[in-house]
Amino acid sequence: MGVTVFSSGGGLLSFSGFLPLIVLLAVIVIVFLIFKIIGKAGKLLWKILVNSLAGAVLLCVFDIVFYNILHIDFFYIPITWLNSLITGVLGVPGVILLLIIRTVI
Repeated sequence: MGVTVFSSGGGLLSFSGFLPLIVLLAVIVIVFLIFKIIGKAGKLLWKILVNSLAGAVLLCVFDIVFYNILHIDFFYIPITWLNSLITGVLGVPGVILLLIIRTVI
C-alpha cells in the first residue's frame, strides 16, 4: 500500500517507491544533527577537561613552591577536582579566589 497524492496536472503520484529513500534521508539528517550537537558539546567538555588538568598542575606547582619549599602554611590549597576546575577556568585569579575563600571559611 503506497502513499498516493494528486499532482497539479490532475494525475496521481505514488511515493511508495521513494519511501525508503525518504526514510534514509531523514535518518541521515537526524544522525548528522546528533553528531553536530555532540561535537560541540564534546569540544566544550574536552576544553573543560584540559583546563582542569592545567589547573591541577598550576595548583601542584603553587603548593610545591609555597608549602614545601618556602614552608608557608597559609598558601596551601588542596588539589581537588573543584579547585582544579576553578583554577583551570579562571587561571591565576582562580588561585587568588581560592586563597580568599580558604581564609574566609
